[in-house]
Amino acid sequence: MRQMFFFFSLMIPVLAGAQDSIVTPTDGPFRFLDAAAVTAVRSAERAPFAAETLDAEEIADRNTGQDLPYVLRYTPSVVVTSDAGAGVGYTGLRIRGTDATRINVTLNGVPINDSESQAVFWVNMPDLASSTDDIQVQRGVGTSTLGAGAFGATISLNTLDMSEKAGGAMMVGGGSFNTFRTNLQWSSGRSESGWAAEGRLSTVQSDGWVDRASSDLSSFQLGLNRAWDGGYMTYTILSGRERTYQSWWGIPEVALDGTAEEIQTWGQNNGYSERQINDLVQYGRQANYYTYEDEVDNYGQDHQQLHLQHQVGDWRFSATGHFTHGEGYYEQFKDGEDLSDYLLPNVVVGEDTVSTTDLVRRRWLDNDFYGAVIGAERRWDRAALTMGASANRYEGGHFGELIWAQNASTAGTPNFRYYNNDGIKLDRNVFARFVQRSKDGRLQAQGELQYRGVRYETLGTDNDQQAIDVPRDSATFDFLNPKVGLDYRLNDEERLFASVAVAHKEPGRNDFVDAPSGFADRAERLVDVELGWRRNTDAYAWGLTAYHMSYNDQLIPTGELNDVGAAIRQNVPKSNRTGLEMECGWQISDALELGAQATLSRSRIDQFTEVIYDYGVNFDEYNVIEIEHQNTDIAFSPRVLWGGQLLWHAVRPETPSGVALDLEWATQHVSDQFMDNTGKAAVLPAYTVSQLRASLFLPSVKDGKVLDRTRLDVWVENALDAEYSANGYTYSYAAGPDFYALENFYYPQAGRHINVALTYKF
Repeated sequence: MRQMFFFFSLMIPVLAGAQDSIVTPTDGPFRFLDAAAVTAVRSAERAPFAAETLDAEEIADRNTGQDLPYVLRYTPSVVVTSDAGAGVGYTGLRIRGTDATRINVTLNGVPINDSESQAVFWVNMPDLASSTDDIQVQRGVGTSTLGAGAFGATISLNTLDMSEKAGGAMMVGGGSFNTFRTNLQWSSGRSESGWAAEGRLSTVQSDGWVDRASSDLSSFQLGLNRAWDGGYMTYTILSGRERTYQSWWGIPEVALDGTAEEIQTWGQNNGYSERQINDLVQYGRQANYYTYEDEVDNYGQDHQQLHLQHQVGDWRFSATGHFTHGEGYYEQFKDGEDLSDYLLPNVVVGEDTVSTTDLVRRRWLDNDFYGAVIGAERRWDRAALTMGASANRYEGGHFGELIWAQNASTAGTPNFRYYNNDGIKLDRNVFARFVQRSKDGRLQAQGELQYRGVRYETLGTDNDQQAIDVPRDSATFDFLNPKVGLDYRLNDEERLFASVAVAHKEPGRNDFVDAPSGFADRAERLVDVELGWRRNTDAYAWGLTAYHMSYNDQLIPTGELNDVGAAIRQNVPKSNRTGLEMECGWQISDALELGAQATLSRSRIDQFTEVIYDYGVNFDEYNVIEIEHQNTDIAFSPRVLWGGQLLWHAVRPETPSGVALDLEWATQHVSDQFMDNTGKAAVLPAYTVSQLRASLFLPSVKDGKVLDRTRLDVWVENALDAEYSANGYTYSYAAGPDFYALENFYYPQAGRHINVALTYKF
């Protein structure tokens, strides 16, 4: 209730608004169409940027019960991965080779990237796809956005559309690995006084493909809307809870195809326990490093939003206020830890002094994120002006507790805190966008200018007892981001576009804390040049996008992870990503539809400094070795991506009340990827993975009306049973002049498995 009261008290004095893109389905006058909060971060039909929009029907076809990244896997330049191997639990995606910390994600125009890590944790929002009305993915810098800088893409999710009629749906589903999911959705319809409400309750449970990588997820969503002549108000709340057993460690390369003896030797040399070694031998690709029963992430998050919009003549004014609260912990068993690392004194037992202990710790997050956006828009027949501003504040508490220690009974107390630090981040944004169309409607020019100011500071000690004081004056960033573009319509079916966009991005918390000193403390700058050619006819459509993304001080992954599985990154002075994206759709016949996507790209670093630690022949030293590399590939940037989908309407009903059956085959290929930036032996091998979908539609008739009430979906994932890993990490070290080790770890994905969903609408 504290968070609910705070949210409404915040909104009383706020008359704020959201920005808007230009939505122009025709070459007629510019018009207001979708909600301002949704179109705020979206690319319009003729905006000079590469974008794809998935509507509710397409989302339903892809909504297998896996996390939302899997809904997007067949859009251009997208690669998805799952820690647990089957898409439930911790999942991630990359677009154009960039990870989620560099992809701007908004929910109804409100940023949902974590302010400090800048990542998006989809596991905190279970079954979000079931209540998402549409999703747009912009590749590259795209339009001016709120929240984290868009260095690879922007993902905009919309849940604000309200059904005007009462009804609902029930879904029960499940599949391999004891996966079970269910949801209930309802809508009140629009009352005569203009009120409407809708909601969703969901649960998702799975054992995971990886051993012990289980998930227990639940969420609810509620929307309340009041519409009046010229405007509306919508309040939404999205609440998610997750308990996920950890599996982010992956498996060592030897577990992929090594013998039992090789695994035994490797495990002993790398400090694995006997149980961990036996698990590697027994489970192989499905092994999990963690063995403690409660090695879980236990976290809850609540998103509340209030959207206001009103139109006065040719002007539209809008307001959005938001509040997000998150709280939870990561529990972990550690053996043989030094008591001093936990601020505990040694324990004297008889004549012996004990300085180490086995223990169980919890590492907590307790954070609030809140803010508001204001906007005003003006439309003319051939021009449009959009202006806006936003202000957001993040307050995050990080602390660690000991809940059990074997050898610390004489010191400390239950829930003893051994570290504590706080982070505060302020993010302000002012922007203006102007669009002008020529008299004949063929040429459209668009210009944007955005100022973004970021202030970040931390105070306290981290889990390793090191001070992580980041004073605000050393983490203050002021960015100016201009964008210009042209769109030219050759004819009614064909158009060309070109744009140049500048974007900046600040380092994240982990970059200040984990990276080698001086290697990750500078802001990044990107100049993105995009050229596009689109053709759209009644029978087919295709598009080409060429891009060149040139970076200064880009933060790139070194291949290593920190102690909670986040990538360690460092700045590189000059780097670039250049590529060609191709996509097409073809209505072969009334019964057959074909879609295809392909990306050819090259991502290069002009100069990269590799850091290797030399521990000495007897592991009693600590020397730093720096190796300079020239013109190398950026990690996790495949040169070739292609995919295709063939949809067959196998049964087409002769009457509206007849049965329908769709069958679809979908395939994606991802080429080799380097896991670090040296171009050495740390390679994630290429893979091709396919999916078969069967959807049975059973309409019914009531009072002479055909109702599409029942739908049965069956998805066969990895239908050809490919053995592959979609993610990994690597690190290397030396032990004297004659010993060098390169350790590669992988996240294998599940073989052939099945998901099923039965949906009944009422």
